[in-house]
Amino acid sequence: MTMVRVLVAFAVIAALSAAGAWLARHPGTVAMHWQDYTIETSVGVLLAALALIALGLAALVLLFTWARALPSLFGRGRRRSRRRQGYLALARGLVAVAAGDAGEARRQARRADELLAEQPALTKLLSAQAAQLDGDDGAARRYFAQMLKQRETEFLGVRGLLTIAEHEGDAPRALALARRADELRPATPWVVEKRFELEVAAGDWRAAETTARAALKRKAMPEPRARRLRAVVLLERSRLAAAEGLAERALVHAEKAHALDPDFAAASLRIAALLVTAGEERRARRAIEAAWALKPHPQLAELYLKLGANADALHRLKQVETLAALAPDHRESHIAVARAALDAKLWGQARKHLKAALATGVTSGVARLMAELEEAEHRDAAAARGWLARAAEAEAEPGWLCGRCGAQADAWSARCGNCGAFDAIDWKSPPRVATLPPAAAARAATQALPAEAATAAPAEPPKAALTAR
Repeated sequence: MTMVRVLVAFAVIAALSAAGAWLARHPGTVAMHWQDYTIETSVGVLLAALALIALGLAALVLLFTWARALPSLFGRGRRRSRRRQGYLALARGLVAVAAGDAGEARRQARRADELLAEQPALTKLLSAQAAQLDGDDGAARRYFAQMLKQRETEFLGVRGLLTIAEHEGDAPRALALARRADELRPATPWVVEKRFELEVAAGDWRAAETTARAALKRKAMPEPRARRLRAVVLLERSRLAAAEGLAERALVHAEKAHALDPDFAAASLRIAALLVTAGEERRARRAIEAAWALKPHPQLAELYLKLGANADALHRLKQVETLAALAPDHRESHIAVARAALDAKLWGQARKHLKAALATGVTSGVARLMAELEEAEHRDAAAARGWLARAAEAEAEPGWLCGRCGAQADAWSARCGNCGAFDAIDWKSPPRVATLPPAAAARAATQALPAEAATAAPAEPPKAALTAR
């Protein structure tokens, strides 16, 4: 572009030079007669005079244009200055909000509102935040409500009103606002999470499942999380349907939950329990065996034994061995076989599997089984007391525990019955709080033994008593 301009300038200069040279070679005169006056001059002088007159007229036009635009320029500069000062007040107000200075935030909000009257959206947001910071929810609500009138600020208004509704504990209003926010910004992660959270809190499981499914489709949250949330909600719907006697619907929901999250142990248990209750022995057996091969669980073994509830102890042992063979090295497989062997009075087999379970760690349940074995096989009360003492000190057996508050539940549910936390109940061992002193553990073991076991082997008399005899 610069080269083109240079070439054009050269062309103009060359043309003017050529015209000047031509006039120099062809001089002439010009005469003008006006009334009694006669003006004679050369052509060159006339052209120069015309050029000066043209420049003068151009200068007058420019001066007139500038003078006419002067008020507009002055006003534009003043507006620019006010806008600059307004943005500065807005920035200071936002800093005051972040710092928790409610008074300064209000002052800067008023100043920004005066200086940025043509941009009320920004100033209303600052005013609303300043009012919230000052604890004036009424004023904040008015500002946010005004923001609903403009499409550009409607989402901000909805979010502000949602925050106030949650602060005031107005759950229905908060849920309605969360759904409105989801309509305005359907792919915003926090909006989807908030809507889901409020629907769960309201017990609207059908709507919560729809929200989780939409989140998965829109990719508004990571796929594993969306699938997990939907699985939990579906399993809760299955639990409620079973409580209402809708067994078929409960099974459909449980199977969908398992398909979404195959590692979800509660879903596998729910499917197995529903099939066992319905008397569908073949389907129940296949479901339990598939779940055991994936993730052994003691309640699966209990359900499996219900399929042969009328069989004798040896037949039940064979059943459990069939199940355990699907995960032969797993701790739960050894414990399940050991329990069945104890019932069948096959002491050697029970001891073999209990030792294999103990090799992975001593827990209270396995220690109690060892105490039962020592008492049943050898009538060894001392050995039984020793194992019961170890059971009192060992890690507790897993159960359905809330990961938020630590409360123990009888069965899985989507929300903790103690603290209300969602998807917090899982099958795990409770934390160890304290260990009993040896003397207290021995007393607890003695009290735990049956009466005949406690009297079968009397305690050894003190050495002092033996010496006296």
